[in-house]
Amino acid sequence: MKVVVVIPTYNERENIKLLIPALHEEYKNFPHHEIYTLIVDGNSPDGTGEEVQGFKEKYPNTHLLKEKEKVGLGAAYVYGFKHAMKEMGAEIVVEMDADFQHDPKDLTSMLKKFDEGYDYIIGSRYIKGGSVPKEWALYRKFLSLGGSWFSKIVLGIFNVNDFTTGFKISRVKGYLDKLDLDGINSSGFAYKIDLLYKMHRVGAKIVEVPIKFGLRDRGDSKMEKDNMADSLRVVVLLRYEESKSFFKFLLVGLAGLFTDSGVFSLLRLTTIGSSWASAISGFVGMVTTFSLNNVWSFKERKIESTQKMIKSFVMYFVSSYIPIIFRSWLINYSIGKYGSGALVEYTAFFVGIIVGLIWNYTVYSKLIWKKAGK
Repeated sequence: MKVVVVIPTYNERENIKLLIPALHEEYKNFPHHEIYTLIVDGNSPDGTGEEVQGFKEKYPNTHLLKEKEKVGLGAAYVYGFKHAMKEMGAEIVVEMDADFQHDPKDLTSMLKKFDEGYDYIIGSRYIKGGSVPKEWALYRKFLSLGGSWFSKIVLGIFNVNDFTTGFKISRVKGYLDKLDLDGINSSGFAYKIDLLYKMHRVGAKIVEVPIKFGLRDRGDSKMEKDNMADSLRVVVLLRYEESKSFFKFLLVGLAGLFTDSGVFSLLRLTTIGSSWASAISGFVGMVTTFSLNNVWSFKERKIESTQKMIKSFVMYFVSSYIPIIFRSWLINYSIGKYGSGALVEYTAFFVGIIVGLIWNYTVYSKLIWKKAGK
């Protein structure tokens, strides 16, 4: 298969002198693959591009692609990916840095995983056998590892440990070629998280291979100053884009909660009692949330016809009252076990709210608005 190793550079002349021959040695381990090196240079003033051109006679599988303008690490990789796929016919794309923080020898173990059938191979610093430099300051280790854990939890990808590594292999057909590369949410360092998330979403079979991340000892660092803030922004944005309706649902639920709890607080002071107050306030809150969900949270699936509106509201009413009934029972049970009082009643009330939140979003998104239409 045709493999293209994409390497962005900026003032990497001294590294390139060593890297291209080192990579060529690793390529010999895979005679069944046709492997090319694609250097994407950001118009380095130190002559990196000229150095690459000088290797083309000895290593004709070496290609140079110059950026029109230096925008960021992510933009350079995307530019290289597009060229590799469209102009070079790449079937496998490798992401790798030029500064020897990624050891060329690790390419062999990673490509072997591709040959075993994996679609996305991650050179990981945070699994057994992987490491970061001991010389790294504690804050850098914390930011790197903490960023990966934050990404893991927020994005819900629990089979990956290193979200910010820049050493990866992607299968093109059915995976990388399915992605909107122009829609990557960062032109900088955080592209790594975005690309990983999108590969996961298209169903790529992912595996991590341990790598020992080295120290940079020559060349200019390609790390942007704001990469941590950019990474946090991308993670939150990805989660929001994936779950826009859920975030809207939460806000609508908050509006319903204020309505529900406000009516409950008024009615529990009357003679009807807390249990009936909960049932009535729940109905008022339910009508409020149904209306707001229909015109906002799930507006792309908005119910407009009168017949479907009535049918859906009946379904909404029945499904929504299940957690309301549970909540009313929980309040009565709590009063019977712990005695009446604001603390007991409000605790039971809000536990019921949480249970209802999970139940309602599942039913609304999977049943009521999923089937809704004009």
